[in-house]
Amino acid sequence: MNDSSNASPKSDPDLRPGKLATKRWRIVAVALILLVVGGLIFSDFVFGAKLLLYKESGGDSVNETYPILIHLSDYIRAHGLPSWSFSVGMGQSIYYLIGDLILEPVVWLPRHLIAPSLVYLHLAKTLIVGLLFWAFLRFRGVCLPASIAGALGLAFSADMSMGACWVTSADETLCFTFALFAAELAIVSGRWSLLPIAVALSGMVTVFHLYLCAVLLCAYVPARLIERGGWKSGTVWSLSWRLAIYAVLGVGIGAVVFFGSAYVLLNTPRGSAIVGKFAFGAQSHVFELGTPLYYVTAVLRQFAADIAGTGDAYIGWRNYYEGPLSYCTLAAFLFLPQAFVGATRRQRILYGSFLCLIAIPVVFPWFRSLFWLFRGDYFRTFSLFTIFVLLVLSTTAFSRYADSGTLNLWVLAVTLLGLLMLLHLPIPQIQQIVNNRLKWPVTVFLLVYALLLVIGQRAKRENIATWAIVALSAIELVWFDRITVNGPTLLKSELSQRIGYNDLTVDVIKDIKSSDAGFCRITKTWGSSLSNHPSFNDAMVFGYYSTPSYSSFNNINYINFLVTVGAIGPENVATDSQWSLGLMWQSVLLAFACEKYAITFETKLFDQAKQYELIHQYGNIHVYRNTTFVPFGLVFDQYIPSYVFLGMSESMKSEALLRAVVLDETNVARNNELSPLSMDELESRINHVPLEDVIARDRSTALQIESFDETRIAGKVQLESTSILVFQMPFDRGWHAFTNGQPAPVIKVDAGLTGVILKRGQHDLELKYRQPFLVSGALISLISLLAFAVAARKWPNVPIIAPS
Repeated sequence: MNDSSNASPKSDPDLRPGKLATKRWRIVAVALILLVVGGLIFSDFVFGAKLLLYKESGGDSVNETYPILIHLSDYIRAHGLPSWSFSVGMGQSIYYLIGDLILEPVVWLPRHLIAPSLVYLHLAKTLIVGLLFWAFLRFRGVCLPASIAGALGLAFSADMSMGACWVTSADETLCFTFALFAAELAIVSGRWSLLPIAVALSGMVTVFHLYLCAVLLCAYVPARLIERGGWKSGTVWSLSWRLAIYAVLGVGIGAVVFFGSAYVLLNTPRGSAIVGKFAFGAQSHVFELGTPLYYVTAVLRQFAADIAGTGDAYIGWRNYYEGPLSYCTLAAFLFLPQAFVGATRRQRILYGSFLCLIAIPVVFPWFRSLFWLFRGDYFRTFSLFTIFVLLVLSTTAFSRYADSGTLNLWVLAVTLLGLLMLLHLPIPQIQQIVNNRLKWPVTVFLLVYALLLVIGQRAKRENIATWAIVALSAIELVWFDRITVNGPTLLKSELSQRIGYNDLTVDVIKDIKSSDAGFCRITKTWGSSLSNHPSFNDAMVFGYYSTPSYSSFNNINYINFLVTVGAIGPENVATDSQWSLGLMWQSVLLAFACEKYAITFETKLFDQAKQYELIHQYGNIHVYRNTTFVPFGLVFDQYIPSYVFLGMSESMKSEALLRAVVLDETNVARNNELSPLSMDELESRINHVPLEDVIARDRSTALQIESFDETRIAGKVQLESTSILVFQMPFDRGWHAFTNGQPAPVIKVDAGLTGVILKRGQHDLELKYRQPFLVSGALISLISLLAFAVAARKWPNVPIIAPS
């Protein structure tokens, strides 16, 4: 019996690293197959009227992905590499997005070309994923048709198809497939040079993906070495460590990106431990079980991504994207048990171990929370790792069938019967959520696959049956994936209409900027996104400054400030730290935060508010000026201790921020030249000093800004005594202040904002932002690149284990 998993590249001329590239016709053929299947799935986007921007399922591509791509496109042209941006919330570093300059090259295009280009970018990713996984399987000894089936299964898996909307899924699939290919290349040929590059690229998705890449490689590499060479612990340990060192070299190569990105992500609610149960909380104990809906969804979505509904019509566990999602062709499930047929004892142990690794976190959700380091309990990347296991095992079995007709009919019959029972048994929990329009096509596909396998074996025509299964898999993927990708999207024609992100807001912002060149924030009371869900990132698309933000990585000091002043309730922190309204509808706080204009449809509310005056009208859009606007950079020579501030009512906190700076105990000790403002005195001033007088005083003493850029602010200020200059933006250690050419201390004030300590006198102030750890990261990257060049030249190969 031919065991494809034990096949050596040296035993097959087509699989030798030096020969694989010469078989260009096969590479071209596989590429054409992938492009044809991808073209059929995305035909409505390539040839039709649709854009790859989805309105449903959270609207992430319209509400988050697209604004980010537009903002990056504008930012790199105006300011260079991603750094600080005032268009995100109340301002924050966007350095963690620097990987998008590589993974999402559409950001280098002008903004008007980005939306139409997204489908071609995704098709390019599917092509690369498919080719890499095909080559990976070929190096594993999988025959040509089985490797093509595996390539199709991954390139158009549910996880990859979801990447059309949530680009992170597509990016991580590409990077982790590259990592597997690089690891397999090193194992079978000794050539390790691609491994550091693959690891570095994986970290470009987010720095957290370095950890996920490590999990993948730590599971695969030792197991693969054992599979090839047996239980030679010394050799396996030695080669694993050597490859691990080369992988770590990839972390060093990308350090210039990873260090700064890690700083940004660790200073977010998701990356820090400050906000408990971010997004979704962990299970209370190790062996706690999930709900019946959870297990039903986990089973059914192996058959098709949309078997429990599509988009907003999804009725399974959690939500459409973060629920179980391991579909990668139905043939994979029929072949999966066959992987144990004819396998050696060693292989059965390894295969069983991997199946346990993917089954236990499904049965006991606590282990999946552990997989995510207790930052969530969703599936996502875990589903991708499950797909890897399913496809590797199933293509191994498929290859044995193609080469020698290995097929256990009893196992096939039991597998088929079990799958059909899962679909059709009259269990209410299953039948209530299963999509009947998909249930019967799934049934037919399973029966035809089984029939082809049996006929091929009985007629000794396994080769014909194999190619027929590959063709049927392509038909199945086109059928099912078209359902996944053809949800409600924006249309190409809508880009030229005055709707969505091209509505009259474009004219409003343009006119405001032409008439008012100073720093100010604008409140927009509706989202222009055409998504079925509200958008919070309009400022990134239209190019203005505001306070809302929808991001998984909002600045922690921004969130702390909003929580402290009552803009986010303590019971909603986990949700509102992602979907943040900022200071919306907080009139006094908006004045403090430099709101100068409001654009709205809701005229009644603003007409009744005395601080707003109507200045212009664009159709049904009304533009108001906030007469209580205060400038960016307020001067205070009195402080309120933070413990006193925390005990105030929300309305008093808003008033207090316009009258004094809030300091914690550490900064109180450092600023003993400032006088404290007691609660009694504050209440007296609030009751007896009109807000208009307070605002007039703040305006007269504020920083006179002479130049303003995203990463550099310059101006003058005259102080009668030692004071703190408060900038209404989140604190970040990347900001450095200089007064009259000398460094000035930058501290955290007002429960999360930025303050600069200044002495009495005239100050020429300059505030600069430099991404923390950029220099140290660049130095390590340079050293790592030199080490990589030396190692690749001196030790181009690692020892390989001969198959046994």
